[in-house]
Amino acid sequence: MFSTFAQRGSKAEYWNTYHYKAKEGKEQKFLAAAATKTKKFNSDQTNLIITYKVTTGDNAGVYERIMPFQTAKSYDLDTSKESKYWAENVSPFANPVGGQQIWQRLKWGDVNIEPNAPPYKNLSKTTYIIKPTHINHYARWTDRIGKVFAKRMPDASRIVLRLQSGGQRNMYVHYIGYNTFENNNPKFETTWEEDYDEMFGWDSWTTDLKLFNESKEMIVGEIRESLELVTELLPNN
Repeated sequence: MFSTFAQRGSKAEYWNTYHYKAKEGKEQKFLAAAATKTKKFNSDQTNLIITYKVTTGDNAGVYERIMPFQTAKSYDLDTSKESKYWAENVSPFANPVGGQQIWQRLKWGDVNIEPNAPPYKNLSKTTYIIKPTHINHYARWTDRIGKVFAKRMPDASRIVLRLQSGGQRNMYVHYIGYNTFENNNPKFETTWEEDYDEMFGWDSWTTDLKLFNESKEMIVGEIRESLELVTELLPNN
């Protein structure tokens, strides 16, 4: 039973995330060491790592390293050499903030995704903790608002992840990527609410939004952070 739960779907896509805070006075040394490590171990599509820096909220200053596009087979690979290199050459300059987290990408939540596009300069990251009995309400709103998003915000994209390991299983993350704070999206005479109701029926916005808000845990059901791309840590920079 336990080994079956720990195994992962062969067709699913997984993302790893890691968080680090540079030690006092060691930030430039951390960036230099992490850049060398990234180029050495993480420049291939199968083990790519992109790094962002959190700029708002309690985690401001934390570096979030994202490894996308993993498969179940990825976790069978021997990464001891890479881990040893990090421990000896990068860890002296930074402390981990928590441990590795493994997420499953929910592709039904994709909006405006271009497979070979470069990483966005900015991310808006929203973390949700959803009541286990209300996941359908969360999913309905997320799916439907994504369709309105696709119409109204073609110069941004969204990816939705669900936590598989490293925390609460009812944790979800939405990354919205964009390159400029001033958007160049088309102008509409309608509102988001009007478009939503036109797509899904009269008063759907009010009903679905209410149920979505009720689906979030009361204490810390939603956290939003801003992240900026760390270009010096791009693997092919």
